[in-house]
Amino acid sequence: MHELSCFNPSQLRTVRQARARAAVLVSAYYCVAPREWQRMPYEVKTLRALYQSEVTDAALAQTVCYNFKRAAGSLVLKEGDLYRICLQDHRILDAMHHTQLHLGSLLTYVITHELVHVVRFGQRLQRIDLPVELRDDEERKVEKTTRTILASAGDTNLCHFFSGNPASPF
Repeated sequence: MHELSCFNPSQLRTVRQARARAAVLVSAYYCVAPREWQRMPYEVKTLRALYQSEVTDAALAQTVCYNFKRAAGSLVLKEGDLYRICLQDHRILDAMHHTQLHLGSLLTYVITHELVHVVRFGQRLQRIDLPVELRDDEERKVEKTTRTILASAGDTNLCHFFSGNPASPF
């Protein structure tokens, strides 16, 4: 198996910036209060930190849901869902080169898209275990919402790209 391309240190800084920007955009769109985000904990991981089962060539990123439990002995302190956004560095870098999008814009798009999933799952607007035959419809809804959110962000790089591509960009 060949080694997959991973983000370099400079690109990882761009990931952190895009994550912060996407969180602000999604929070504003859905009017998600900080305490609501606490009920929908999520993390963003890049390729080096992913389990093999989280790596895919089928998407730029995917969100997986894990159950967690924090305990002190037999006392359960907290339990719930943890949403892990698994960025596929190799796919994102490849898409960046093929689309001529800036990495920051592309990452903002990808993370915004995945955060829309997190909100929809976390607020029970959609099931995490959606049957395969219903997933395309859900992806269309998430894509439409993502584009609405990003249209208000004023990223000319993304707006120009989306204006010429009515379907999903990747």
